[in-house]
Amino acid sequence: MKNLVKMFGALLLTTSAVFAADNSIYINQIGSTSEFDVKQDGSGNKLYGVGDSAGTAAVFSGSSQDIDIRQIGASNLLGIDVQSDVASGVGVELTYIITGSNSVASIDINGDGGGLAANNKIDIQQTGDYSDLIFDLLGSGNELTATTTGGTLNDLTYDIDANDINSVIAVSGGGGNQTTMTLGTDSSTVDYTGVGASNQVTLTQSGTGGALGHNFDLDITGSSNTVTTTQSGNAKYDTDINITGSTNTWSITQEQ
Repeated sequence: MKNLVKMFGALLLTTSAVFAADNSIYINQIGSTSEFDVKQDGSGNKLYGVGDSAGTAAVFSGSSQDIDIRQIGASNLLGIDVQSDVASGVGVELTYIITGSNSVASIDINGDGGGLAANNKIDIQQTGDYSDLIFDLLGSGNELTATTTGGTLNDLTYDIDANDINSVIAVSGGGGNQTTMTLGTDSSTVDYTGVGASNQVTLTQSGTGGALGHNFDLDITGSSNTVTTTQSGNAKYDTDINITGSTNTWSITQEQ
């Protein structure tokens, strides 16, 4: 059964329990092969679970979830909890686009480990000042793309556990920063801290990475730096880079 929901502002068409008031949308979705397109245009946008509370996340449960959320304006709030049960095939396809300042978002995909989350595709784009995103993922075969543009103090923190992948990324201090990660290895650690503007970081990991998996550690203080790293194979590869300055280009390939 395929559920399709398209929402623009406070106009809703739904097959599950959904409530709206002003620029607020409250969702509790149960069902497989669901598709959600949500667009909120204006200030003070809010998307949460039933109860209108920052501690109550909107729930999307079932296999093959396709979620597209776009918030336009200032002071946006988002809290969603995706509970997938897909062991193979496409699990969760999530797009979150935020255009505005002073936004806070929390996205959790199978964070409690109660279900299955395989082959997830995540695309997050932030434009504006003072945006804060917390992203949690427990699953396998995941692709994550994160893009931050705009002014100051945009903060992104990811905690990804995909076949024992742990990733923490924090980007702040300027606009035009872009982070693209494809994490398909059995086990790895990713730690990236960037302070500056127009820094581009691309990381691709694959293979088993040995008993402990691959490791990627990057610290950037400066602007207009480009770092491209590929780690693949059955051996453990370790990358540790510390960049202070601007307009540096790094290209690293570690493979077996």
